[in-house]
Amino acid sequence: MKVAYRICALIIIISVFGKAKEVVVSHKVEIDYSELADEAEINKHNILEFLNKTRVQEKYKRLFGTLLNKLTTYTKATRRGSTRRIVFGVNTSIAAVPWQVSLREKTYPICGGSIITALWLLTAAHCLLRSRPNDLSVRLGSSWKTHGGEMYDIKESYVHPKYIRNTKVNDVGLIKLYSPLRFSARVLPIRMVEKGARMLADQAAIVSGWGKLRESGPSATFLQSSTIMTIAMKLCRHSGLDRNPIDPASMFCAGSFSQPAPDACQGDSGGPLVSEGVLIGVVSWGLGCARGNFPGVYTRLTNPVIWDWVYGLISRTSRTNNTL
Repeated sequence: MKVAYRICALIIIISVFGKAKEVVVSHKVEIDYSELADEAEINKHNILEFLNKTRVQEKYKRLFGTLLNKLTTYTKATRRGSTRRIVFGVNTSIAAVPWQVSLREKTYPICGGSIITALWLLTAAHCLLRSRPNDLSVRLGSSWKTHGGEMYDIKESYVHPKYIRNTKVNDVGLIKLYSPLRFSARVLPIRMVEKGARMLADQAAIVSGWGKLRESGPSATFLQSSTIMTIAMKLCRHSGLDRNPIDPASMFCAGSFSQPAPDACQGDSGGPLVSEGVLIGVVSWGLGCARGNFPGVYTRLTNPVIWDWVYGLISRTSRTNNTL
């Protein structure tokens, strides 16, 4: 089975006589980040320090818990009372995941990404291999893939120096914008997980984006998100992915390998996986989409080789202009 890159968000399927169709957007999950956004804008020039404050971390964690509860409740209600059964994802306002961005090549959506600072976005390395920075742009602040929000040009792009294309080891990249973002309730940075932090199994996380609604199917036009669970590494390494081995240092699994479950798909690469209000992973690769026997594979941001490179590059290149 061919390995599929997860190039740009998440799956939502409606079962109607065996056919998959996209949900008409009538209800969507929303969260209010306006208070945090006001503080983030004031602290824009020392945003990493701001995001590391315990008080701020607790706010992100609390809002994540609210989103998690809403996603769970919405999914259960939809399955119980609707003739249109959402299997994998939920219509989600960008205001619920305001760090989510859409990476584009010559205006065509190719990947997802996450806002780290006012100038820096995080994505997957393989999203940046074929395009020059001046061919790339990002859309931020919109729930829709094709319109709304704001478009920003990209000044520089960086692929992790130890990224290995064939095995997807260290699949992480950075994007630098020409001009800093203005933070708002729909455009907000997310703190990256601490270096070397222990990754727990069976931990609830949320993945989001505009990727394909099913394997080899159409892509979402409205932002989708879903809850998935992290998988113990000993199970991840024996889940049928041995044809493209898991590197425990730079990768981890989330989803399921025992039954069909929410999963990222083609078009999702580079997108965020968030748990407890912290960015823990980047959508990287998988075999097919939501098959049940293959979980999704994510870049492990706790890895010191990855973490040091991300923060080292941001800090080093930001000293000259004093803007993170």
